[in-house]
Amino acid sequence: MGAASNAILTCVQRAMARGVMVSAALGAGLLGSVLPAVSGLQRVQAAPAQAVAERSAQQWLQRWQQASRQQSYAGTLAMSGERGNLRSARVWHAVRDGRQIERVDNLSGSPRSIFRTEHAVHVFLRDKKELRIRTNMPRQATLFPGMMPLPGQLQAEAARYYRASHLGQERVANHVADVVAFAPVDGLRYAYRFWSDQKTGLLLKWQMLSSGATSAQSDVLREVAFSDLQIQAPLSYALLEGMMKETSGYRVQQTALRATTLQQQGWAWRKPLAGYFVTHCYLRPPESLSGRAPSGPAPRGSAPANVAASPVTHCVLSDGLSSISLFFRPASAEGAHAVRSKGATSIRSQGIAGQQVTAVGEVPPAALQQLLDSLQRTSR
Repeated sequence: MGAASNAILTCVQRAMARGVMVSAALGAGLLGSVLPAVSGLQRVQAAPAQAVAERSAQQWLQRWQQASRQQSYAGTLAMSGERGNLRSARVWHAVRDGRQIERVDNLSGSPRSIFRTEHAVHVFLRDKKELRIRTNMPRQATLFPGMMPLPGQLQAEAARYYRASHLGQERVANHVADVVAFAPVDGLRYAYRFWSDQKTGLLLKWQMLSSGATSAQSDVLREVAFSDLQIQAPLSYALLEGMMKETSGYRVQQTALRATTLQQQGWAWRKPLAGYFVTHCYLRPPESLSGRAPSGPAPRGSAPANVAASPVTHCVLSDGLSSISLFFRPASAEGAHAVRSKGATSIRSQGIAGQQVTAVGEVPPAALQQLLDSLQRTSR
């Protein structure tokens, strides 16, 4: 595989290693009585047990997504993988007039702070004094818990590929939670278990499972959970926004993504992957893969200049829970293949019609291969 394709795989692997816990030291002063309380966010009464038990997969998804858009909260989040690696982070999430802002600080690993708004991500690399800003992000694709909202009709269609069952209540982070199992109806997605606050619907914990969502024998591929959480936290949107703008002393690299479509880039499906829909596509400058713009002569064995300097098309498909990223760029070697996995994440890369196409997702490997096999070039 050429250096250009390896750049994508390296970038993906680094992101996998960071997971969602990318950030840095605790930001002092975010919580406390000195901050104005968030108004207008009243806890709703818990629904009757029968109504809860009869909720469909689509209704649960809508409830969780709505809660994450309406609640201000702060807490400590832990994430573990199937190999036992554990990361933790501190999260602050504030809402004002329907707008969201979120700060995530790593408590383990490299010191990073990430600020997310609905259309941008600011990554502060504290040890390197670097700030990487990515703008024109798709709405809602950047905020915890990271579920990709689909339009109503598409969400109803995607939800048909899961069967939801209410398993009862448990206590998580000192909150009473509804426990819900999502069992897939095919082999193109993993099973899930979710714990959501009984009163607000805010997600407190979720697991990705290797097999049946109600089976005690299922392996946990990935788990994300709050160990402590304050819902309706007295957070100030303006204070978080002000912290995000404190860039003095940082070297800033800004990347503006440009929206596009698969059709505009000359691609189509022979047969769409069941239950998955393209949520967005955009063009990424080549320097966004390595974190710096290329300079000087290309090293021996690297991709040709026209390949290395080409923008990368990045498309995301989702069924509302599981997501797949597709990266397209000119191939340095026709037919180059790569198959890699790390934990729940699978990677497949192959040459198609002069392009190197890389698929990445926390989905069964068969889903990625089926997706690549269904792609066809309509124009060059």
